Amino acid sequence: MHHCLLIDEVLNNIFSWLGPGATLCNLARTCRAFYEPAAAIIWQKLEDFSPILRLLPEATRTAWAESRESESDCDEHEPGPPIVLTRPLTLEEWSMVKRLSQRVRDLRVFVTQRPHSYSITPGSLSFLLHPPGDESLESLFPNVQDLTFHCEGLPSLEAVCWQDNVLTLLRILIRPQLSWLALYPDGRLYALLNASGILASCPNLRVLQTSTATFETQEGARVTFAPTISSLQSLEMANIYNFSWDLLASLAQIKTLQRLFLETYHGLPDSPLPLTNEAFAGLCYLDTHITSWELVLSFYRWMPLGQLRGLAIKPADFARNDYSEDLEELLTLIPEHGIFLETIKVDCGFAFPRQPRHWRLTKSILTPYLSLRNLKVLDITLASPRYSPHLTDDDLIHMAQCWPLLKQLHLKIYASGWELPTGLSFRGIVALIQYCPDVEGFSLVFNAMEIPETVYRPDGNLIQNRRIRSLYVGNSPISSPEAVATFLRLLMPGLTTVSTYHAMDSTHKMHWTAVSASLRDLSARSAQP
Repeated sequence: MHHCLLIDEVLNNIFSWLGPGATLCNLARTCRAFYEPAAAIIWQKLEDFSPILRLLPEATRTAWAESRESESDCDEHEPGPPIVLTRPLTLEEWSMVKRLSQRVRDLRVFVTQRPHSYSITPGSLSFLLHPPGDESLESLFPNVQDLTFHCEGLPSLEAVCWQDNVLTLLRILIRPQLSWLALYPDGRLYALLNASGILASCPNLRVLQTSTATFETQEGARVTFAPTISSLQSLEMANIYNFSWDLLASLAQIKTLQRLFLETYHGLPDSPLPLTNEAFAGLCYLDTHITSWELVLSFYRWMPLGQLRGLAIKPADFARNDYSEDLEELLTLIPEHGIFLETIKVDCGFAFPRQPRHWRLTKSILTPYLSLRNLKVLDITLASPRYSPHLTDDDLIHMAQCWPLLKQLHLKIYASGWELPTGLSFRGIVALIQYCPDVEGFSLVFNAMEIPETVYRPDGNLIQNRRIRSLYVGNSPISSPEAVATFLRLLMPGLTTVSTYHAMDSTHKMHWTAVSASLRDLSARSAQP
C-alpha cells in the first residue's frame, strides 16, 4: 500500500466523495488503515436510530403488527420493519451504542407512539435512556452539531413519563457545540421545554428551524405555544412555520440574525407588538409565504425593511375574489422601506383571484423602485391575465437607466400571457441591454413584428450582451422568425433558447419555436472550427 494511503487526512478526503453506502462499508472491512476513516463517514450522519437498533438483535424485535391496524395502513415507502427495544441494554450493548453515537455529527430523531422504520417509540426511548450500572447519559451523542428533532402523538396514558423521556433526550442532544437545530416537538411539550431552559444550553446555535403549535385544552380553549429563543444571541438564520407575533418580537432582538424564512397558513389572533429602532438590525434576507392578504399587509406595515438586501414574498390567499388593491399596496410598501434592496421577488402565481377586476402593473406603480440603485433582480409574477403588466419602451428605457446593476428582470403572468397589445418593442429590449450590461435574463412581452436596424453605442461599438442564454417572451407577437432569430443572435450572441406561454396563439408559438431552432443552429455553426 502506498504511504499516502496511510494518512487519515488523505483517506478522509477520498472517502468523503463516496458518501455513505455499500462502498464505504466494504472499504471499512478492507484493512485497519481504512476502517477508522470509512467508519467515521458511515456514522457521521444518522437519519434515525434504526441503524444502531439493528445491531442489537437480542434486545430488539420488529413491530409491523404494532405499526398498522390493517393491511391498508402499510406504508410502501418504509424501507423496512420498525424496530423497538424490548428490554434495558446490557453493559456490552450500551458500550457499542455509546461508541457509535460518538461518531455522529448530524442526527435526526423522530419520536412517535406508533412505530415507523424511521422513528423511535416512547417505550424504546425509555429503555435507551436508562443505561446499565453507573454509565452516564452524557456519553451519548456528545459530538452532534446538526440536530433535527420531531415528536408527535402524545399519548394520554403515562404522558408524564413520556414527556420526561423526551425532555431528557433533548437535554442530551442540545449542547453548546450545536450549530443547526430543527425543532418540532408536540405542542403540549412547548411549555415544559420553555420552562426547562434547554434551549439556553446552545448559545452558539447558528440556524434554527421550528414552528408554533396550537392545540385545544380540556376546557375547549385554544392555546398557542412557541419556543423561547431569547437566549440564542448567535443565531444567523431562522425558518419559522406558523409564526406568532411574540416569536417575531423575540427574533427582532437578535442582532446577529441575517436570514429569516416565515411560513403560515392561518391568521394571527393578536396584534403585532411595537418594535424598537434596532429591531432586525442585522437582517439581510427575508422570505415569506403567507396565505392571507390581510396578514401579508399587516406584516409588511410592521416589518422594518431598511437593512434588507433580498426580499421574497409569496402571498397565496385562495379565498379572495379580487386582491388588486392589496397587491398594489404591497408593491408600494416595498420600495418605501427597503432602500438597500438588491433582490425583489413577488410571486402571486398560485393565488388565483376568483373574480378579478381589470388591473395593470404600470410605470406609476414601479416608479418608486427607480430609486433602488443597487437593484439586481426584480421578479414579479401575477396570477391572472386580468392583472397584466403594461409598459412602454420609454418606461423600460427609464427603468434600465436607473438600474445599472440589473441582472434579472421578470414581469410575467403565471400560466398566461400579457394583455395585448403590448407597449414594448425591440427598442426597449435594446435599451435594456445597452444600459444594463450585466443582465443575464429577462421575461417580457414585446412586439417582435418590427425589427430595427443594427444598433450601435455612441462610441460606435455594437450593442451586445453575451451573458444571456435564454429568455421568456410570453405571448409576444411575431411574424418573421428568421429575421427575429438573426437580430437576436446579433444582439445576444449567447442566446440559444426562447420560451413562450404554452397556450399562446398557435401561429406565434410556431414562429418562436422556429426562432429557438434557428438560434441553436446558428450557435452550433459558430462553434465549428
